[in-house]
Amino acid sequence: MKDYLQETMECLGNYKECETKLEAKKAFLNRLKENREKRDREVGIKSITYDEIPVKTNKITSKVELIAIKNIQMELDLEEEIDSLQYYLTRINLIMMDLKEEWRQVLELKYIEGYTWEYVSRKTGLSESTCRRYAKDGAKAFADKIKGEESYIDLPLFKYIYIDKVEQA
Repeated sequence: MKDYLQETMECLGNYKECETKLEAKKAFLNRLKENREKRDREVGIKSITYDEIPVKTNKITSKVELIAIKNIQMELDLEEEIDSLQYYLTRINLIMMDLKEEWRQVLELKYIEGYTWEYVSRKTGLSESTCRRYAKDGAKAFADKIKGEESYIDLPLFKYIYIDKVEQA
């Protein structure tokens, strides 16, 4: 259980980084779409929109069409990454809302915001040992909600499969 708790705390620690990645990916996707629309207006040619990726055939296609298909695929991949990050962050938020207020406050300050135990202790008005105990209890409750019957996939595994793997590709 200790390894699982450690992974859960690392997931909470990566929350801000995932939020930043999400915003950056959204901004990049918006720039790609705006640039495509701008180029279409400049040239006077309306771009082709694909509801799905075109089927590969033996037909010879132009380089422009290949570039357009590659750009559309890049947009689709970005949208998929954005959906994965949003789902991941939403899951963390929903689980955090179900925790006791004291536990949630300590977990947010220590792992999500990254403050020291001393600062967390001062901010909450609790002793450092109580804060550490609340963090441990909160992390256990968090892990139980992830592993429990209410959930069908555990968060560290989800992060590894859907977020870390996407970034390696």
